[in-house]
Amino acid sequence: MANFKKYEGWKGDLNDYLQVGDAVDQKIVEYFINVLPPACHTSGCIQIGEPYNHINGKAVFATLKRTEIGWVYAGHCYRGEVCEAI
Repeated sequence: MANFKKYEGWKGDLNDYLQVGDAVDQKIVEYFINVLPPACHTSGCIQIGEPYNHINGKAVFATLKRTEIGWVYAGHCYRGEVCEAI
Protein backbone atom coordinates (compact mmCIF):
# COMPACT_ATOMS: atom_id res chain seq x y z
CA MET A 1 0.00 0.00 0.00
CA ALA A 2 1.34 3.44 -0.91
CA ASN A 3 0.02 5.91 1.72
CA PHE A 4 -2.91 6.92 3.88
CA LYS A 5 -4.53 10.01 2.36
CA LYS A 6 -6.78 12.44 4.20
CA TYR A 7 -9.35 14.78 2.69
CA GLU A 8 -7.76 17.71 4.54
CA GLY A 9 -4.47 17.12 2.70
CA TRP A 10 -6.04 17.19 -0.76
CA LYS A 11 -5.17 20.24 -2.78
CA GLY A 12 -5.47 20.47 -6.54
CA ASP A 13 -6.43 17.59 -8.81
CA LEU A 14 -7.78 14.39 -7.22
CA ASN A 15 -5.93 12.34 -9.83
CA ASP A 16 -2.62 13.91 -8.77
CA TYR A 17 -3.34 13.43 -5.06
CA LEU A 18 -4.37 9.77 -5.07
CA GLN A 19 -2.17 6.94 -6.29
CA VAL A 20 -3.38 3.37 -6.82
CA GLY A 21 -3.11 1.57 -3.48
CA ASP A 22 -3.53 4.65 -1.27
CA ALA A 23 -5.83 4.06 1.69
CA VAL A 24 -8.28 6.94 2.17
CA ASP A 25 -10.16 8.46 5.11
CA GLN A 26 -13.94 8.55 5.53
CA LYS A 27 -14.19 12.11 4.20
CA ILE A 28 -12.74 11.04 0.84
CA VAL A 29 -15.18 8.11 0.77
CA GLU A 30 -18.03 10.57 1.40
CA TYR A 31 -16.75 12.80 -1.41
CA PHE A 32 -16.86 9.85 -3.85
CA ILE A 33 -20.44 9.14 -2.80
CA ASN A 34 -21.72 12.72 -2.68
CA VAL A 35 -19.96 14.70 -5.44
CA LEU A 36 -22.36 13.22 -8.04
CA PRO A 37 -24.67 10.22 -7.95
CA PRO A 38 -22.13 7.36 -7.95
CA ALA A 39 -21.58 5.30 -11.11
CA CYS A 40 -21.32 2.33 -8.74
CA HIS A 41 -21.97 2.08 -5.01
CA THR A 42 -21.79 -1.40 -3.54
CA SER A 43 -20.32 -2.84 -0.36
CA GLY A 44 -17.00 -3.31 -2.17
CA CYS A 45 -16.85 -0.56 -4.80
CA ILE A 46 -17.56 3.17 -5.01
CA GLN A 47 -17.10 5.10 -8.27
CA ILE A 48 -17.49 8.82 -8.92
CA GLY A 49 -20.50 9.32 -11.20
CA GLU A 50 -18.75 11.17 -14.02
CA PRO A 51 -16.35 9.23 -16.27
CA TYR A 52 -12.71 10.24 -16.00
CA ASN A 53 -12.01 9.09 -19.55
CA HIS A 54 -12.87 6.38 -22.07
CA ILE A 55 -10.65 3.38 -22.79
CA ASN A 56 -11.47 1.04 -25.67
CA GLY A 57 -14.77 2.87 -26.07
CA LYS A 58 -15.84 2.25 -22.46
CA ALA A 59 -16.06 4.83 -19.67
CA VAL A 60 -13.65 4.58 -16.74
CA PHE A 61 -14.34 6.05 -13.30
CA ALA A 62 -12.25 7.06 -10.29
CA THR A 63 -12.72 4.04 -8.01
CA LEU A 64 -12.41 3.06 -4.38
CA LYS A 65 -12.42 -0.59 -3.34
CA ARG A 66 -13.02 -2.01 0.13
CA THR A 67 -10.16 -4.08 1.54
CA GLU A 68 -9.34 -5.61 4.90
CA ILE A 69 -7.73 -2.28 5.92
CA GLY A 70 -10.59 -0.08 4.68
CA TRP A 71 -11.22 1.87 1.47
CA VAL A 72 -8.33 2.01 -1.01
CA TYR A 73 -8.01 3.96 -4.25
CA ALA A 74 -8.11 1.52 -7.20
CA GLY A 75 -7.48 4.00 -10.02
CA HIS A 76 -9.68 4.45 -13.10
CA CYS A 77 -11.78 1.36 -13.61
CA TYR A 78 -14.66 0.27 -15.78
CA ARG A 79 -18.11 0.59 -14.17
CA GLY A 80 -18.50 -1.92 -11.33
CA GLU A 81 -14.90 -3.12 -11.51
CA VAL A 82 -12.01 -2.53 -9.10
CA CYS A 83 -9.05 -3.28 -11.39
CA GLU A 84 -7.52 -0.30 -13.14
CA ALA A 85 -8.27 -0.23 -16.89
CA ILE A 86 -5.11 0.04 -18.94
